[in-house]
Amino acid sequence: MAIEVNKNDYPAASVSPEEVRQTLERILSSKYFANAPKKQKFLQLICDFYLGGRARELNEYLIGCEVFDRATDYNPSVDPIVRVGAHEVRKKLESYYQNEGANDKIRLEIPVGSYEPVFTRQLPSGEAASAALEPSLPLAVPQTGRRLMLMLEVAVVTLVIAVGILIYFNLKLQPSGYTSTPAKNQEDYGAVWAPFLNDPDPPLLVLSNPPVYRFSNVTDPEVLIKNSIGLSNQQVRLLNEELRDKFVMQHNRIPRLVLTTTTYTGIGEAIGLYRVTDLFRSLGKNTLLKQSRTVSAEDLKTHNVILLGSIWVNEWAGKLPLKEDFVYSGDATILNLNPLPGEEREYKASFDERTGRLLTDYAVITVKPNISDQNTVMVLAGIHSEGTEAAAECVTTRSHLAELNQRLMSAGGPVKYFQALLKVGVENAIPTTISIIALHPLSQPAR
Repeated sequence: MAIEVNKNDYPAASVSPEEVRQTLERILSSKYFANAPKKQKFLQLICDFYLGGRARELNEYLIGCEVFDRATDYNPSVDPIVRVGAHEVRKKLESYYQNEGANDKIRLEIPVGSYEPVFTRQLPSGEAASAALEPSLPLAVPQTGRRLMLMLEVAVVTLVIAVGILIYFNLKLQPSGYTSTPAKNQEDYGAVWAPFLNDPDPPLLVLSNPPVYRFSNVTDPEVLIKNSIGLSNQQVRLLNEELRDKFVMQHNRIPRLVLTTTTYTGIGEAIGLYRVTDLFRSLGKNTLLKQSRTVSAEDLKTHNVILLGSIWVNEWAGKLPLKEDFVYSGDATILNLNPLPGEEREYKASFDERTGRLLTDYAVITVKPNISDQNTVMVLAGIHSEGTEAAAECVTTRSHLAELNQRLMSAGGPVKYFQALLKVGVENAIPTTISIIALHPLSQPAR
């Protein structure tokens, strides 16, 4: 089998339309796709668009209608069938190239985060090995790194300012019709949202301020630079390999890391904020917003409050006195203090061992009384930011919300205070599947 070569460094020779058709035919007739009509239809569609020069037109809505027979009112934010289907097709392709297609000259890939197929010609073994063994530049030149160190994930700024993410997310949704689908009437939101929607005053949304490291810049005061963290030559080299085309690296010849506790929030928290505010906006209701670092106990006494993020990033998520069944541990897991039949005592996220990417997260939706027992607090919190996003999606999209309200009624409802545990499938840092795997009513404290 040919050695895999970074195709950004070594462009593959062009692949002809006939070779594309032959490649597709071999894949579709393989044992991995021969008995999977939907996966066949998925590959056939994206390859037809590729051959027609229209690959950039591929999107979730189009694939949902053409491949999965969704109606014209199909909404990808409610129904993740395309994201799930794409994930399954990628796994099938991976298995195919590990077995039947190991010696194929042309390789078909669907990059994560896109539906456009990519065809690359595999280099002969000798040529590939020669390219892979090309000597790198000295450590002092940071453009030559070949691998990403997982330890730098904490240091790399993967969190962005919330407002910027909200704007980006809003713009991203508009072209493909990827918008939330609110219920028609206030009553449709059921017991989950009743305390918030029945209150004439706006709820207070609390956005997390996790401590993160950012890159230093020339305008930073001396006191920040003095307390910043320097990087080794190897770390700079590897970091540059990952971010070499980014503005922040081009203007930081000797990057250092500066701790900040006031600047950033998680992407999942920001998207969750968008979803919750959009829900209230659709009903003509206003909301208040504060960063977690500026919230006071008085705020939690006088408002209905919605907290975004777990205690790892939002300390207020763990400050209310009501005893909970699902709690976050110091090991970044969720502990089940009152396991019911079929439930586990601990839930932990899973990762791809090769890349370090998150594959499965867990999240908890908690609804409980506030400090004064006069108002309600909702906590939407994942072990990771992706789980927080999924929790917000669960309480703001019609299908998930309907299931949650139905389970609350089945638990002897309407249940006012509860915790719902979610299992979240993740691909490319985006939640793809959300399942409610446990629901625990919480006892209302005696007055």
